[in-house]
Amino acid sequence: MNFKDKCDSVRILATVSVGALAMATVPAMAQDATAAPQQPAASQTKYDGDAIVVTGITKQDANIQDTPIAITAFSGETLTEQGIGKVDEIATFTPGFNIRGAGNNPTALTLAMRGQIQNDNIATLEPSVGTYLDEMYIARAYGLNTELVDVESVQVLKGPQGTLFGRNTSAGAVLIQTANPRYGEISGKLSATYGRFDERTGQAVLNLGLSDSLAVRGALWYQKRDGYKTDVNTGAKYEGRETINGRVKLGWKPTETLEILLSGEWYDTDIDGPIRQNLFFNAPAAFGPAKPIVDGIAAAERDAFGGNPNLAAYTSPSAVVGADPRGPFNKTKTQTYMAKFILDTSFGQVRWINGYRGVQSENIIDLDGSSVVGHFTEGKQDLKQYSTELQLTGTAFEDRLNFATGLTYFRETGFDQSRSNLFGGKFAAGPTVPPEYVGRTSWSNFSGTLDNDSFGMYGQLNYELTDALSITGGLRYSIDDKRVITQSGDVVDNSDEFVRCTPSTVAIPCLRERHKTFTNLSYTAGIDYDLTDNILIYAKYSKGYRSGAMQLRTVTLADSTPSDPEIVHEQEIGIKTTFLGGRGRFNVAGYHNKVSDAQRSPVLAPNGVSQTVIENADTETWGVEADASIEVVDGFTIFASGALTDPKYTRYEGKALDGVPPNQAIVTVDKSDYLLVGLVKKQYSVGANYSRDFGGVGLDANIVYAWQGRMPQIDIPASMFTSTAPGGLGLTQAQADQLAAVAQSGSLGILNARVALSFGPERNFELALWGKNLTNDQEQQYTLLLSNIYVGTSYNEPRSYGVTASFKF
Repeated sequence: MNFKDKCDSVRILATVSVGALAMATVPAMAQDATAAPQQPAASQTKYDGDAIVVTGITKQDANIQDTPIAITAFSGETLTEQGIGKVDEIATFTPGFNIRGAGNNPTALTLAMRGQIQNDNIATLEPSVGTYLDEMYIARAYGLNTELVDVESVQVLKGPQGTLFGRNTSAGAVLIQTANPRYGEISGKLSATYGRFDERTGQAVLNLGLSDSLAVRGALWYQKRDGYKTDVNTGAKYEGRETINGRVKLGWKPTETLEILLSGEWYDTDIDGPIRQNLFFNAPAAFGPAKPIVDGIAAAERDAFGGNPNLAAYTSPSAVVGADPRGPFNKTKTQTYMAKFILDTSFGQVRWINGYRGVQSENIIDLDGSSVVGHFTEGKQDLKQYSTELQLTGTAFEDRLNFATGLTYFRETGFDQSRSNLFGGKFAAGPTVPPEYVGRTSWSNFSGTLDNDSFGMYGQLNYELTDALSITGGLRYSIDDKRVITQSGDVVDNSDEFVRCTPSTVAIPCLRERHKTFTNLSYTAGIDYDLTDNILIYAKYSKGYRSGAMQLRTVTLADSTPSDPEIVHEQEIGIKTTFLGGRGRFNVAGYHNKVSDAQRSPVLAPNGVSQTVIENADTETWGVEADASIEVVDGFTIFASGALTDPKYTRYEGKALDGVPPNQAIVTVDKSDYLLVGLVKKQYSVGANYSRDFGGVGLDANIVYAWQGRMPQIDIPASMFTSTAPGGLGLTQAQADQLAAVAQSGSLGILNARVALSFGPERNFELALWGKNLTNDQEQQYTLLLSNIYVGTSYNEPRSYGVTASFKF
């Protein structure tokens, strides 16, 4: 670590120590969480006086300061105040958490936490951070980056959550709880927003508490916004969007002890994008005399960009036969339906949680980010998931024992397809190409039909040995049965007509089938001790499990072998404190984990055929996370958080290219010195909230600044840029220098602010001015290096601001 890095590290820790908490803009007082009133759903953040109440270590309500794991929690009000409007913005203000938009679909996300990451979003690759919506697991990243409409709370649980929350939570879990119907109450909210880029947003929430036992709640959200990226060649605007999101919930209490919650949610978004920007271009030697011309076009456009991330260049779809004439677009729809049955008994609470989620998405993207006829890719997904969980929670032995146990079943079916055309490629004469196809446009096809079943059984308990000392233990057994039928080959003119298969030993229609069953026993063990009423110390050891992955985009039989499961062993120690009579709070957690068979998915293009191969590696990570808050005076709170993460590979035998086209081959190489892409080593945030009543007018002001350090975007070490050895890029020194300049994104600082005035007889009118990313800092978010051919990237959104008028009743 150099001197600058050491200074940055000291600055982060110092900021955390003197600031306050990014998880909430209210002080947390150490109060007994059992006094909190019961609500229809347990997975939500509530407030008992000033105490934040979260899902505890046995899926029961608990004071966050009494919960012996690292948690960041946001109430719905805090989300609004800090400008957190979409799922991807949660991580900006969560220490040790990072979210990037996927490279080819802006509604899909890649989530990273504690040195672990899902670095691709294909349907056969599982996440390492699990996402739950109203207690239902969301399996796929497609359609995940939705608006947080009428949300009660968000909780981010750090570290393996494999016992209570199951598979694919090896790094952590995100729990999103939408607002439930309120009985005996008629209320609602109307709001309208106008902002930069002609943003027009309207939201309506209506709660009809028809009686003490029947209530309906509905929410509707609509937004339309113009594009902010400009094509330097045509002047066309991109990245405009139109989104509608609606939800209806019905609550019914047929008896005093039984509650039924039914819900439906619909999400539909159309985006004029995504549009990427070219950072590097090295046309293959096969272009011959045209190579300097092609490289020159891309270089001239980079000069025209001038470092402005909101300028771009796009290849007209008419240049490639079969490309969708709509140009860059993304259209994604989701439908989510749930039915919950909640029964209170003398021995605890029984919950039966049932859910369905369907995702339909399609898009086209120019991955190389230039007007050169480079790399067009299209994606189509149609995925369905069904899940059920029977859960029992309760207490025993005079409330000294808290327990949770349950059974789960999950089923997923559907289809994921990707098609690409590289450099306008056409079928050439040869033994595998019938004469009638010679000269017609060739698109590579990778698609898969999924049929997955998962089963789980778990139990976890927390027992108070004394009034101060408690122990926690949990087990979960998981079975994942996965089947996929892939179809890999080349189609003519982007139709469904296959000309040849990859590998060539497979006969048309190029179908290959794989079936694999994965099993795992996850566990957790912990101990916590109250040094005083205001100081909790704890330690825990846990094992997490990320299910094995089926190959979807490979070109050889050997490469289609399923990837092994990812197993995580983590130790965490922490301390949670309150002080100044509950006006202040300081929490810190340190952890160490080792991951065996971490899943990686590099994109390779042997002989011009782009494909993804899922690999396994071993990693080790050390880290620390801290948060603090203090209410300086009544109504004025300052808060801060920060994290240091140090991940590395300890073993990584991966795939790389050897040779030159048309004789390239995929070989195994040692990648243990490669960089961990998409992981941020340093993060912090600081902010303040001020609330005051001036008689006839109420004032609420919030400002928060979140910073993250440099992020590796290209995993290949710079020493390999000029190498001609297997895995090397074989670039000239000038090209290597150009690539090195964009191999990492710069540090990113996001400043959000909001000032709101409330007025009226019951303060039910509000006028708010808000700004997001007021520093207008834009850095690379998802960068793709395809072999040694090109680098294309996307950026976070620029500065936005606006005004919102609301009326509550």
